Amino acid sequence: MGVTRRDMAAGLAAAGALPGLAWGQAPQAPAPSPSTSLFLSGRYLPIRKAIQATPDDPSLQQLASFIGDETVALASAGKGPPDDLSLDSEATAQDAVAAIVEAARDRRVVMLNEAHVASRHRWFLACLLRALRPLGFEILAAEDFLNAPGPGAPDVRTYKAGAALNPSFGYYLHDPVYGEAVREAAELGYRLAPYEQRQDQRQKGETGAAAIARREPAQAENFIANVLTPNPNARVLVHCGYAHLRKTPDHRGLLWFAAQLRDKAGVDPLCVSQAYTGSFGPHGPDPALTRVVLERFKPADSIVVRGAEGWVGARAAGADLAVFHPPLADVAGRPGWLAAEPMRRRLEVAVPGPRDATVILQAIHAIEPDLAIPADQQVLAPGAASATLFLRPGDYRLRLETDAGLVPLRTVTV
Repeated sequence: MGVTRRDMAAGLAAAGALPGLAWGQAPQAPAPSPSTSLFLSGRYLPIRKAIQATPDDPSLQQLASFIGDETVALASAGKGPPDDLSLDSEATAQDAVAAIVEAARDRRVVMLNEAHVASRHRWFLACLLRALRPLGFEILAAEDFLNAPGPGAPDVRTYKAGAALNPSFGYYLHDPVYGEAVREAAELGYRLAPYEQRQDQRQKGETGAAAIARREPAQAENFIANVLTPNPNARVLVHCGYAHLRKTPDHRGLLWFAAQLRDKAGVDPLCVSQAYTGSFGPHGPDPALTRVVLERFKPADSIVVRGAEGWVGARAAGADLAVFHPPLADVAGRPGWLAAEPMRRRLEVAVPGPRDATVILQAIHAIEPDLAIPADQQVLAPGAASATLFLRPGDYRLRLETDAGLVPLRTVTV
């Protein structure tokens, strides 16, 4: 399916070690494709242009989430594993974060998945990072973090709070929501760790079930070697995509990362799924089970639901718990879930004009170079005179990304 994070891994490693090109220095010539332009030059506008040219191209959905285009990103997000749609009359809803914290008290490892097209799921990662830190969780291990040991390769383990976040650390980090979650993790005292299958652990040309059967045990072995063994007393929050947290075999009998980890290390992780239950509204279709749950409970915050046969939505995902997020209306053209984030403050920005082209208003952390992942950004149509950003407290540079390049505006303290 188009460009994926795994496809870009080698390119990211190369971007961090290009001869004569220091990190923070963009290549001189514009990149020829949207993905290359993003990863080597930090340019997001080519993504929007590609979406406009081929709006039905499913390979662009993950990239659409990076620019906040939830209509494109979430177009097919609600197509998850089937589940029993019955919701017994005695089913009860609980606050999701509180329920996860309670279930995590005696677990060494907690796993949270995401749909790779849903920025909101990366926002929920930040919520769990805050909630689990008081329990002693101290390592964030993510599938997305580049695992390419060797001279010159970016190493996320070197990242510390207050430093600039190297975009070459990962693919999905280019989603500003995810970048902020990782920055906040470091600020909270988490150490970062990779565990993804390395290039030398892959078989060239292998796809489908064969690739899964090779990748999942490799992830487990890397996790044991990189995280558990050198940190025998550490508690770990794992962030992964979709089925990697399955604790039961899938319909083909394949064992995914969580099951492999349990079998190889004897660690039974608490697995929390949100990839299939959403919510993806109001810009994407929710699966039938989610619609039933949201109609019954009409939650204002993220919930988990317990029914007569256990946690609703968890069984199909092979997980322990499944999270349902409430649909929240947009605020000033921005996602309602982002506007509701208690750690962010709203900033209204006047945008210079007139303009006859689309631009992107970006807020860059003051300590970071021009080749940086924005803390937040908004795509602005021609003629738009203002933008709305949601930023955590700090110092920022505001700028416009235009077709011609990056145009500095001013500095702000939020």
